[in-house]
Amino acid sequence: MPGPMKIIAVVAQKGGTGKSTVTANLAVAGQLAGLKTLVADADPQGSLVEWARARQAKTPLVVPVKASAIHPTRYAVERSGLDLMLIDTRCSALDDSLEAAKAAHLTLIVVRPTAVDLRAIAKTVEDLKPLGRPTAFVLNQAPSQRVGREPVIVAEAIDLLIGYGLPVAPVGLRNRLIYQNAFAAGLGVQEAEPLSRASEEIAALWSYVESHLPAPEAPERRRAAPTPLFQALEMGGA
Repeated sequence: MPGPMKIIAVVAQKGGTGKSTVTANLAVAGQLAGLKTLVADADPQGSLVEWARARQAKTPLVVPVKASAIHPTRYAVERSGLDLMLIDTRCSALDDSLEAAKAAHLTLIVVRPTAVDLRAIAKTVEDLKPLGRPTAFVLNQAPSQRVGREPVIVAEAIDLLIGYGLPVAPVGLRNRLIYQNAFAAGLGVQEAEPLSRASEEIAALWSYVESHLPAPEAPERRRAAPTPLFQALEMGGA
């Protein structure tokens, strides 16, 4: 994905959704794909700044950014020759989410399959949809299939998300301890356990995300066909 810099905003309405963990893993995936990557940590909690401090690797770059400075930061980063910028936003701050979405080529709304989370995102969706910017849900911390079937809570969450009128990424991230352990160590799961199910999930999510970013340098390029929802990988075990 060479060419002009691509920007991904990662937002969530509730804390605890794993938004910053998703951002970190996508940043590592982009870096592993050969992209010079920067993460703009616009969440005052600074989780990604702390994650970067725990890393031995110097990349991807992580910088703290105020929400009011998202656009100036974008312009500065574009001039620096980087390929990919991810913006991690503050939860429950719709104005911050909107600013990030306006700057982004793709906005990911991270949500867990819980009733509280699914109700909370209604206002986020209501405010983001009028922007007309590419947006998709990422279902995170989903329980694993049992005997080849999705738990009812996951199936119901997917139906509800589809009802909001925005696409749902066809790769869900399961509730796996490796995500938390890798993040605490300053790693992505592809670095911590490259042969794990979690690593496969992130690779598949990155493939989906990359296929939905603009590629003006190759207009003839075809998008990857979406994988049937939650069927490409399954996912019992770590």
